Amino acid sequence: MAKGIATKGAVIFVAHVLLAMIATMVIGGLMCVTVGAWLGKARNPWFDVPYSPLLWGFAFFLGLFLNLIMPTHSAKWVWIVGALWLIVVGASDISAYDPRWCNGCSLPQYVWYSYFSYWNCTQECLGQLLVTAPMLNSVAYSLGAAAALKFSHSAASEIGADKERF
Repeated sequence: MAKGIATKGAVIFVAHVLLAMIATMVIGGLMCVTVGAWLGKARNPWFDVPYSPLLWGFAFFLGLFLNLIMPTHSAKWVWIVGALWLIVVGASDISAYDPRWCNGCSLPQYVWYSYFSYWNCTQECLGQLLVTAPMLNSVAYSLGAAAALKFSHSAASEIGADKERF
C-alpha cells in the first residue's frame, strides 16, 4: 500500500515539474510572441526570454490556480528541480569552457552571458531559453503553489473557527 502512495506522489510531483518547466514555457512563449507582434521590432526585456513576466507570471498563476483546486504540498518543491537543472547544465558548460567560444571572455563572463545577460548572450541565448527561463518558471510556480496552500489553509482555519462559534 505504501508503495502505491509513494508512486502516486512521485507521479504528481513529476506532473508539477513538467507543468512548471515545460508547459509554462510553451504557453508563456506564445503570449510573448503575441505581445511581441504588437511591439514590432522594439527590443524589450520585459517581453523576452528569460525575464518576461508573461513567462514567470503565467507560471506563478498556474501554480496558484492548480493548488487552489487540487492542493498538494509537492508543488512547493518544484523549484529544487529547476535549480538543479541550472546547476547541472551550468556545471557541464563550465567543464567544457573554452575562451575561443566566447571571443576571449573569462569563465565568469561566459557563464553570465550564457545564462543571465539580456543584451549580450552567447550561443544564441539558448542557455537563457532552455535553462534560465524554466528555472525561473519553476521558482514562480512553487511560489504560486505555496501561496495557494497558505491561502487554502487560512481559509480552512477561518471556516473551522466559524463552525466553532456556532
